[in-house]
Amino acid sequence: MINDIIDNLLSLPVLSVRQPWASYLVSGLKSVELRTWSSQYRGWVWIHAGKRPDREAMDLLDVCCEEFRCGGLLGLAKIESCFLIDSEAKWLELRGEHLSPGYYGGSCYGWQMSDVIGLPDIVECPGELGLFKLKSQVYEKVHNEIERCSPKEFLDCARNLLLEEVSNVAVRKAEP
Repeated sequence: MINDIIDNLLSLPVLSVRQPWASYLVSGLKSVELRTWSSQYRGWVWIHAGKRPDREAMDLLDVCCEEFRCGGLLGLAKIESCFLIDSEAKWLELRGEHLSPGYYGGSCYGWQMSDVIGLPDIVECPGELGLFKLKSQVYEKVHNEIERCSPKEFLDCARNLLLEEVSNVAVRKAEP
């Protein structure tokens, strides 16, 4: 049963995000991820903390790089929508959700995230650009780490959310 849940979780796409933003997403502090590109994908994704932190953001936020673990999976989030941010006014309006302390640098996309679930500890694995799937050579390592370190509450919550997603897909397919 647990192996089936973990296998389903590991089939989800992964989004690599630099620290501190990855931790802020998984903690629920940040609900909009800023990207230069859009995506049609909606649903659950793993949030991966990139190998290198966003040092400029850390300086602006006055946080220390050593406070954040890099290079692995931190948790899950659900992509609800993806929308264009094409004005400074809209960017500033959303600042409380994307948390970027910098300035508006031109059009970008906001990825609205919800229903985050954090892992108890980082599960180390390499990242990639864009939405990606875990490579077969790291799949088993990540599977074993999640099985070893994830409390029952995380797996129960993830299972319920996956079941809810399957039910929603079935309802959408049944609608005329």
